[in-house]
Amino acid sequence: RGERRSLRRSAARTAPEDEHSMAPPLPAKEATLFKAIVKHYELKSYKKGLRAADQVLKKFPEHGETIAMKGLLLNCMEKKEEAYDLVRKGIKLDIKSQVCWHVYGLLYRSDREYAQAIKCYRGALRHEPDNVKILRDLSMLQIQLRLLPGFLETRQKLLTMKPTNRMHWFTFAVALHLVGRYDEAVGVVEAYERTLEGSDEPSKEPYEYSEMLLYKNTLYEEAGQPQKALDDLDAIKEKVADRTGWRERRAALLLAVGRHGEAGEEYLALLKRNPEHFGWHAGLQAAELQTATPTERWLSAEVTAEAEATLAALYSKLQKAYPKSQACMRLPLDFTRSPPAFAAALDAYARSYVRKGVPSLFADLKPLCAEGAWSRVLFGEIVEGWVGALEATGAFPDTCEKEPPSTLMWARVLLAQYYDSCGDTAAALSQLDMAIGHTPTCLDLYLFKARVYKHAGHASAAARWMEEARKMDLADRYLNTKATRYLLRADCVPEAEATIALFTKDGGSTLHEMQCVWFELELAASYLRTGDYGRALKNFAHVEQHFADIGEDQFDFHTYCVRKMTLREYVKMVRFEDTLHGHAFYVTAACGIVDTYLRIVAKPARDAAAAAAEEAGGGLSVQERKKAESKRRKAEAKAKAEAEAQAKRDADAKGKDGKGGKKGGGKEKPPDDDPYGEALASVEAPLAKAAGYMRTLLLHAPAELRVQVLACQLAMARSKPLLALRALRKALSLGAADAQVHRSAARFLHLYRAGGAALAPAVATVVERHSAQILAAAGLPTGATAEAYNDAFLARAGGGAAAAAVAHAEVRALVAPAQAAAAREALASLDLQQASLAVCKEALALLEPGGALADAAAAAAFRQKAVARFPHAPAFGGGSGDEPPPPPSGE
Repeated sequence: RGERRSLRRSAARTAPEDEHSMAPPLPAKEATLFKAIVKHYELKSYKKGLRAADQVLKKFPEHGETIAMKGLLLNCMEKKEEAYDLVRKGIKLDIKSQVCWHVYGLLYRSDREYAQAIKCYRGALRHEPDNVKILRDLSMLQIQLRLLPGFLETRQKLLTMKPTNRMHWFTFAVALHLVGRYDEAVGVVEAYERTLEGSDEPSKEPYEYSEMLLYKNTLYEEAGQPQKALDDLDAIKEKVADRTGWRERRAALLLAVGRHGEAGEEYLALLKRNPEHFGWHAGLQAAELQTATPTERWLSAEVTAEAEATLAALYSKLQKAYPKSQACMRLPLDFTRSPPAFAAALDAYARSYVRKGVPSLFADLKPLCAEGAWSRVLFGEIVEGWVGALEATGAFPDTCEKEPPSTLMWARVLLAQYYDSCGDTAAALSQLDMAIGHTPTCLDLYLFKARVYKHAGHASAAARWMEEARKMDLADRYLNTKATRYLLRADCVPEAEATIALFTKDGGSTLHEMQCVWFELELAASYLRTGDYGRALKNFAHVEQHFADIGEDQFDFHTYCVRKMTLREYVKMVRFEDTLHGHAFYVTAACGIVDTYLRIVAKPARDAAAAAAEEAGGGLSVQERKKAESKRRKAEAKAKAEAEAQAKRDADAKGKDGKGGKKGGGKEKPPDDDPYGEALASVEAPLAKAAGYMRTLLLHAPAELRVQVLACQLAMARSKPLLALRALRKALSLGAADAQVHRSAARFLHLYRAGGAALAPAVATVVERHSAQILAAAGLPTGATAEAYNDAFLARAGGGAAAAAVAHAEVRALVAPAQAAAAREALASLDLQQASLAVCKEALALLEPGGALADAAAAAAFRQKAVARFPHAPAFGGGSGDEPPPPPSGE
């Protein structure tokens, strides 16, 4: 919408005649018609505009500006090719007309080709350098592309030309701010402030004036002058409309300059207003501890005995002052390190929520039970004590007050969630079964049970239990969403689409327009697991398109925010957009695209290996081969049925749109030429396509370990050793102990140091030097082999690290094929008690047909061993009896 408004404004304000134009001026009648063309464009009456343009061209067929305007109208009617031809013709006929060049830029801008649009605007400015409208449009494109020096120059010129316009002053100040020239930005704001002396603008627009003063204060702070910012903030106290924001800024600045006592008083005043604000609690804690940096997450931080005592005394006072505050009761659990104090704090905080039956209690307390947390065991002992006391006496420990029966049920729920977080699936299910036996109509219990099955590796059982919860409240959108997500994780795509369609228009066909990113990511992951690479790429690409649209949405705010004087938020928005492609959703989608293309490239080799294994029988019996063939045929039939069902839904939605659309309906959505992603999956150079996404990831998410590992794998697949080395070095700096990083490092050393790949002399020198550094970091000499590097990794990890042992066995099969039997024995002797479900699946994949250590007997033995560790995981043959119960009698 913002783009269309910009197009209308640009064309509507463009003069019909240009004094620099080469063409003779139009007569009065035709000049009036030209103005009508612009008016019709503004009102979206494109056909009327075309008729007016044709009337002008009937008498003056070589009038370049009219031809260009006709092209602009055709562009709005989706006749792109004809529009560009006409506009180019108009420029040839009147190359000195700024109107033609401006319209040419508008066409490129409507197609998001901003670099070309900037060239056209500069072409227009060559013939009319002082055209304010073109300069303004040029500046918007420059800030959109972050061409900050050019943006600064353009805004300075606009300010020089129109110094009475407030917007030009502050856009110029923002430009200086973004390039880091804070003192000059302050000078611009102060210069404008001086122009207000004696005027009534501050009283007529108090909010805008207040925002201007706070923006100037922000400039002082970002310039590294906290004391000056504090003095300025005190000076403008009476002029600031946002009193809470003023006090919050003052507290933070007092903390920064080391005036901790005054900062503490300000934070206490803020907490009187809202004692649940965790940021203000962090500031108060920093003031009490006399540190400059607030700490919001104490669980992973080091807490001294002195700091613990100081914070305990502080929160003892706060709990008395705000007895109903949840934050004042919850925060001591994070910084307390004394077991008796922790038990008392947990008892005081959680007992009332267990009594009330708050389902989200464990979600709040879950960080206390995370793996590696000191409080994990103590938390379990406390909750087990509650359940035991409630079972025995009907009351909590150390009390005689009888609790209602529901209290025991919710205590069991809390204990079950604790067991689940520790990986004890049997104990978690036992507690939940007792809770369901007590209250079978509580839908939260079925939701929790579905979650336990999900963690146990039984996606289909989890989906069935979540479906039971959803059916108990069909009007609950949250349950509908959770059921859809669980169905997708069980690869039940048609059922998931039918479920989510219950809460959408047109049977779910609007999810893409709604930018439902979570659904598209889960759907793409499901297709990727089932080998439907085209649809996986299609859905990952949808997510990428959403982020492109989010970036495009900035256009609506480049002028709006400055006009409304929300300058601080505008700068935050610009900086957020700069990091947009580092968002977790985008990183997941882009990594998914790269991973999919790598799988497409590796597919022929995998298929050949699978065919060879099938031909050899793979060690499978005749019955097992028949079972595998039957499974394959069922999968193909399921995929075909899904495709037919989706095509029918799309056809029904299209027919419904045709019948029930609004009168005169809007622009018809063009048909999708590649609905199943076949074109995306069959590109000529998939690795080059993946490299484009990887460049974006490395630019915006370089600290993501999965990005660097994937970058190394992609570079090795493309035979780019230096790119692989760069990604590998970064990955090693982020997580040298990670199993995936080790796999990449060992493969790199084997591929490029063992003579497996011919390298140019200069490249070989660089690879050798950095490889020696990688070996040295592992405690090995320069001439060590990849096999020695692999053994050193296992030695550093220790015998109990299952992920390291599986990675070691996989690398061993690569670098020393003669030791495959020993690698199989290592996997067979693996201690699975501390192994995760994902690690066990990786080990089994190595032993199954197509794996690096394929052996049917070893795979069967490992499967039997793994099912004892994960009895509910179908991947190992477990979970056969995990069926949901019949509906509750109250349903």
